[in-house]
Amino acid sequence: MINKKKRSWTYYFLELLVVFIGVTAGFLLNNWREDNAELRLEKKYLESFYADVKADAFDLDSLIYRSQKKADTMIGILRKSALIGEPLSEDLAKTLVKEMMYLEWFTPANDTYEDIKNSGNLNLISNYKLKEKISSYYSFQNQVASVEQYYIKHMDAYVFPVLYKTYHLLNHEFISQDSYQSLEFTNMFLGALALLQQNIKIYNEALEKNKEFKSELVKALEIE
Repeated sequence: MINKKKRSWTYYFLELLVVFIGVTAGFLLNNWREDNAELRLEKKYLESFYADVKADAFDLDSLIYRSQKKADTMIGILRKSALIGEPLSEDLAKTLVKEMMYLEWFTPANDTYEDIKNSGNLNLISNYKLKEKISSYYSFQNQVASVEQYYIKHMDAYVFPVLYKTYHLLNHEFISQDSYQSLEFTNMFLGALALLQQNIKIYNEALEKNKEFKSELVKALEIE
């Protein structure tokens, strides 16, 4: 009778042990699957970030080149203007108008960041330094947008009103010689030039941050 009880308890103990091992193994397997899924998702995000920063770098390089070319043209005209004793010619004034009328701005590729932020998946990024670079990079884009908005508001408030009064946009003619040789016109394009140079400055800063972020991504993705 005692042996029967011992066998019975042994049997139940073994059965319980088998169940415990099965549950534990299932739990560990499930955790392993989840960890692997998170690692795959993290890598997918990092690859998307890498594609975005490459697109941003191309956009910033092009934008800096065109903006600097515009600024150089305006500075060249400034050197020939009344500020150094020579009146501004109509041809040079028309070139100024052409340069100032064309506005462009940086359009960052931030879909990946918006997705990872809004989904609450930013914690998937296990590398703390990389996570910091992500936040810093996209936070700086807000500063870029603020500088650009100030430039656009200035153009809307001061530059375009002067042009609308002095320049016939359809015929590409000034209403008079005085209209483009006036102090108002000179101050107007000097202000536009100063703010354009501010844009160039912050675009260069954004490009530096882009390079730093890209460098961290290259390390994380082990890209040669």
